[in-house]
Amino acid sequence: DMAKIVEAGTAIYGENPNKHYTFIVHHFQRGGGGLEHLNSTVLGASRNQYTDEAGYLGFLNLVADEYYHLWNVKRLRPVALGPFDYDKENYSTNLWISEGFTAYYENKLMLRAGFNSPEKFANDLASAVANVENTPGARVQSAADASFDSWIKFYRPNENSNNSTVSYYAKGEVIGLLMDLKIADATKGTKSLDDVMKAMYEEGKRLNHGYTDAEFKAMAEKISGVSFTEFWDQYVTGTTPVDYAKFFAYAGITVKDENQGKQVAYLGVSSRRTEGKIYITSVSRNSAAWVDGLNVNDEVISIDDSPVEAVIARMPAITGKKVGDVIQVKIVRDGIERTIPVTLKANPNIKLVAELNKKASKQQLAVRKKWFGI
Repeated sequence: DMAKIVEAGTAIYGENPNKHYTFIVHHFQRGGGGLEHLNSTVLGASRNQYTDEAGYLGFLNLVADEYYHLWNVKRLRPVALGPFDYDKENYSTNLWISEGFTAYYENKLMLRAGFNSPEKFANDLASAVANVENTPGARVQSAADASFDSWIKFYRPNENSNNSTVSYYAKGEVIGLLMDLKIADATKGTKSLDDVMKAMYEEGKRLNHGYTDAEFKAMAEKISGVSFTEFWDQYVTGTTPVDYAKFFAYAGITVKDENQGKQVAYLGVSSRRTEGKIYITSVSRNSAAWVDGLNVNDEVISIDDSPVEAVIARMPAITGKKVGDVIQVKIVRDGIERTIPVTLKANPNIKLVAELNKKASKQQLAVRKKWFGI
């Protein structure tokens, strides 16, 4: 199965720079993650995760992700990522390509190696879009800024990170999806992001240096024959909400929000239990809790006089309540007990489900075929 992933990755670039490649797998009781090298990778996996299908496929996803780094990052890389000057910080606005696109191609390798169905592939990517769109920080921080500020923000998270930042892994995965579909549509199914990645890889070998943001954009425009300026302004350097319905439609795929039209009462906090007490650990931007003044580190005593133990499992949604209801949240803040009235708002999160349109047009089917690559 690992060999199938190797072959799927090699097929994109038309060559494999290694005669020998080593997968080093550390088996933990719990744990995960990986680190890529030029001709090897170190993977962390749970020693018991092979006993069920989900766990095994999760391991293969990790294999696909780290193996794709053989090209993307270790050879095809932003100009800032090597050769390094280890006496200075090395800033890059392109980690959304390095890591985000790798996360995206993990899905493509799994599909092409035969481990995911087209339906699962489309739905996994729809869920990836929803994940970004449900992050309040995606409206605040762009993918380029998330990359540039990675060491002072992404790797130093705090209780407000979800409201003020976005992961360049997550946003980059979505940008990869959008670019892929845009290129395939613009070329009527003859080209895709695969062609951009291969061309950039070959260009990097020829010039023996990394790429700039402008060079990557220029190659996308050369391959697709269309401008990516507006796209960049919206999704790379901007914080525009993702027009997922339009992009998925290029491949004849219908994406619906299962939460649309639903009015689910939503408080907007997460919590933790410490020594038998319940504390708020984060408050979502513009949620009911945010608007009416609940804070991180508040100890929650009760809601509408019901002990917090009876309701905490139902957070952040509040079952049995309607949008517009006012609940009384008793808290202890800095040693002072107080009761804060909170007017419940509707759950703003989306839940996307993708479906392959059986009546797709000829061009949509061509785009879909190129996109899937199967």
